[in-house]
Amino acid sequence: MTIDKIGGIGGGSYEPRKSTPVQKSESKESFDNISISDTAKQKASEARIQAEVQTIAQKIVASPVDSERSTKLKEVKEKLKNGDYDNLSPEILNAVADRIAESFLGR
Repeated sequence: MTIDKIGGIGGGSYEPRKSTPVQKSESKESFDNISISDTAKQKASEARIQAEVQTIAQKIVASPVDSERSTKLKEVKEKLKNGDYDNLSPEILNAVADRIAESFLGR
């Protein structure tokens, strides 16, 4: 068995391929762009608000009970049990009604 050489026909000289030089392209600065949809912005806003509400709720739950307020509530409950508020004068009733109306109307 004989092995023939692979390659050019004819002359015995080897000629390497000539490579073309790599041309440098001008580097133009390009920037990536992103856009956020209105729905995504709205969802992010809702999530932020919900997080704030949860934070406020946690602060309210964690805050200690006002001892002065709880003392006043106990006094009022005792007066209600004893009947101290059963026969109030019209002036006091009007004053209480005015305060209730102001709290509901936000004045």
